[in-house]
Amino acid sequence: MFLELFGGVACLDFANTMDGRATAHPEELLHSYADLSAWSAYAGLIDAGTAARLAARGNEADLRDAVALREAIFEVFAAIGRKRAAPATALGVVQAHYAQAMTVAQLVPGDEYEWRFTGDDPGRASWPVAVSAVRLLAGGPLDRVKVCAAEAGCIGLFLDTSKNRSRRWCTMDGCGMDAKIQRQASRRQAARRT
Repeated sequence: MFLELFGGVACLDFANTMDGRATAHPEELLHSYADLSAWSAYAGLIDAGTAARLAARGNEADLRDAVALREAIFEVFAAIGRKRAAPATALGVVQAHYAQAMTVAQLVPGDEYEWRFTGDDPGRASWPVAVSAVRLLAGGPLDRVKVCAAEAGCIGLFLDTSKNRSRRWCTMDGCGMDAKIQRQASRRQAARRT
């Protein structure tokens, strides 16, 4: 039902829940609030029991709110991945969601201190995403945020953790393989013409 989590951080994975954004027919993966809570569990942001409780409470307005956050995150990090300034309006949306999340977050110890959310407020499915976005914006590494280079219109976002910072595609098995096949076909056509 959901794409492989290739973003490297929760906020980029969440931005990728709209697949093939630059194609003629982008695929929306979040059709209902239940989809949102299921994705949040799939991404490890909440447990399955919490996802089920939230799915019973959330509604279309809650989904629209989360999708607005997703679109703002996409705008911000696509701009950063393309070495452009992030749009102020989108940054404002991310900041507003983060501020809302922080009103209910609890700072808890672990290996490192982390923000934890409890309760069954429908915002809980996306609060960790807002925290992830602000953490990446404030602490980086922003120079490793990239946009998939596939010519087919993927434009998925990911954090390039390769040693030499040379990752170009969201996944090697998907867009990377498609690009290699396309290059090979182009070389064959060029060889036939000569």
